[in-house]
Amino acid sequence: MKTKIENLLKEAAIRTFENICFMFVEPDLEDTQKNLALEAAAEVKFRGNYSGKLIIESRGGLSLAIAVNMLSNNHPGSQQKKDALGEIANIICGNVVPALGRRKELGYKIESPVFLKKIELMKMKEEKRKPLAEVTLNFNEGRADIKFFVDDYPFQEK
Repeated sequence: MKTKIENLLKEAAIRTFENICFMFVEPDLEDTQKNLALEAAAEVKFRGNYSGKLIIESRGGLSLAIAVNMLSNNHPGSQQKKDALGEIANIICGNVVPALGRRKELGYKIESPVFLKKIELMKMKEEKRKPLAEVTLNFNEGRADIKFFVDDYPFQEK
């Protein structure tokens, strides 16, 4: 099941970047971009039969490129970059959550995206909680690290 969710996360992320941001994955950049510094991060929480969150971290100018392409604005402001990154997280999460399974009458509630400060990310890393699925995508414009966490999911490694 973990592999299924991870594949779905990758497919949803690639499709979102292609269709919404007009950006395409460049696997050849993996070695070049592996040490790019974190520039921004957004989190989307969900609840229903299962609860959890999706976190997307952007590196190397990716958040600027996302905002430029989504908004058709060559000079987006700081808030616009945060909002665009959050919206990408929201779309990806909305495409992955249904794969967890659910009873039709319950469904899932996906909360509004929240921009994360670097200190918040550092605290999360100290918790050493493993995501159910994670994927790294490299683009000409930078890199996205996407992590999908699910609380008490029966198929999750501890």
